[in-house]
Amino acid sequence: MIKKVPVSQLCVGMYVHDLGGSFLDHSFWRSRFLIQNERKLRRLRDSKLEWVLIDTSRGVDVSAGGPDAAASVPQAAPRSEPAVPGAARPSAKAADAAPPPATPEQQAFDDARDIIEGSREQVQQLFADVDLAGKIDLRQIEGLVQDMADSIDGHPDALTSLARIKRADQYLYAHSVAVAALMTSLARTLELSEDQVRLAGMAGLLHDIGKVRDPDEAPGKLGRPIQPPQELLRKHPQSGAEVLRRDPDVPPEVVDVCLHHHERIDGKGFPDGLAGEDLSLLARMAAICNYYDEVTSTRPFKKGWDPAFALYKMLKSEGQFDMDVLGAFVRTVGRYPLGSIVSLTQSELGLVVAQNPEAPELPVVKIFYSIRWSHAIPERRVNLADPDCPSRLLPVAAPVDWAQSGLPVPPIV
Repeated sequence: MIKKVPVSQLCVGMYVHDLGGSFLDHSFWRSRFLIQNERKLRRLRDSKLEWVLIDTSRGVDVSAGGPDAAASVPQAAPRSEPAVPGAARPSAKAADAAPPPATPEQQAFDDARDIIEGSREQVQQLFADVDLAGKIDLRQIEGLVQDMADSIDGHPDALTSLARIKRADQYLYAHSVAVAALMTSLARTLELSEDQVRLAGMAGLLHDIGKVRDPDEAPGKLGRPIQPPQELLRKHPQSGAEVLRRDPDVPPEVVDVCLHHHERIDGKGFPDGLAGEDLSLLARMAAICNYYDEVTSTRPFKKGWDPAFALYKMLKSEGQFDMDVLGAFVRTVGRYPLGSIVSLTQSELGLVVAQNPEAPELPVVKIFYSIRWSHAIPERRVNLADPDCPSRLLPVAAPVDWAQSGLPVPPIV
């Protein structure tokens, strides 16, 4: 049921169906979302909104003991369809049947999916506006980043795992959103201040803005992106920094990340060859988040690595990353990130579907395939941290491209 509720009566767990006011009255860029935590609730109460519409079928209802100020808003009646001769009318029982309520995990993934899809559209428009006018809508960016932070607080894995899914023709925008999600999540792991979390997310969204005018980021003759030459790749940090410096409202920390996200801790990166402590913390974070998302993304000219193998290679690298920050990143996404396909004893494959914070090397997996018999098997969910679990992980030693092999990989939730 849709109800009109005063902002003062909102609480965590309610699902906002519509914001009752002008977009100038609030900082949200979406009109429908779950109030996941006190921070999002406080943003609503601090806005100029007087009331919102909530959907009680997707979130909690107004407290029965509170003031009776919520008014029910009738849903629009469905349009009547012309009668079809011989067609049976649905029974009252079938018409009244409601779908089962989503689990908290499903709700978190649904909300994260909404954020990602909406963010990509917003970033695409944002980049187009910058290309035309050279002006960046920081208010819009801050709204995107805040929604990411709220989603991460509610379910740390949902946003970062779904952000890896990309369409080739939207890679630049999807990559920017994914890096922003990873930067925001990593900032939370490092227990940075709210201002630093905000700057990390903004820097992630804008780190590749120098590619806006790069013709090799546009679709090729066959409608597919082509691999950019190295000389153009090395120019985009300076190009992006020049774009951002034109807007005096862009924080200098964001410009710094745009310019230095391809630097290495040993000084062998570009464009300035900075090393060690000469690199800001946000730039060192961006180098890790950008690399991880790039190597795990499948593009027309290369297949992405499995997330677990990507972390294995990053941990084995020498001189490329700040290892302390990389350790925090592994804690952020998990030693075996959600969506990784892992090899197990008993010749089976499993999909990582949840993390064990106390034992990151022993995730929860959904076993779905027998390597020995080369066919799918009935899915079963096992917690590898359970002492009685007979399955054990095999070491990650080679890239596993199961997603491209046609295996019937099950969904995470």
